[in-house]
Amino acid sequence: MTKEERIRKYGEVFTPCWLAARMCDDLEQENPDAFLPEKTFLEPTCGEGVFLCEILKRKFSRCRKRSDFTTALRSVYGLELLADNVAESIRQVTDLCTVWFQPTKAELEIIRNHIIQADSLKIMKMWQDPAINEYMTERGDGE
Repeated sequence: MTKEERIRKYGEVFTPCWLAARMCDDLEQENPDAFLPEKTFLEPTCGEGVFLCEILKRKFSRCRKRSDFTTALRSVYGLELLADNVAESIRQVTDLCTVWFQPTKAELEIIRNHIIQADSLKIMKMWQDPAINEYMTERGDGE
């Protein structure tokens, strides 16, 4: 499938690295603690991992001990509709990790489990279901 066909069929347009960095700069200016290793991020349309990598770079730069890197990895999640993009996101995040530390098998598993193929629009619609919302609120995960 060509790039143009993917755009037409899936609306696939990737955010350039410079824009992801600028958006993260803006977030960090508004909230200086946003990129602490334990802060959670969900990227609902992670594409090839541009935002995931920018977020992790900033988290990794704040890691003081080895376990902080694992904490940072555990706190970032990516959803993506297309399988080839999921694979590329996983590769990008894994490559980034090797710049900062040698990921263990467990950390590689975290990456594979936290970047998954899913339709985030369907998930968001499911969350709007009153029965699901009530269940999540009862558990303390909802509004």
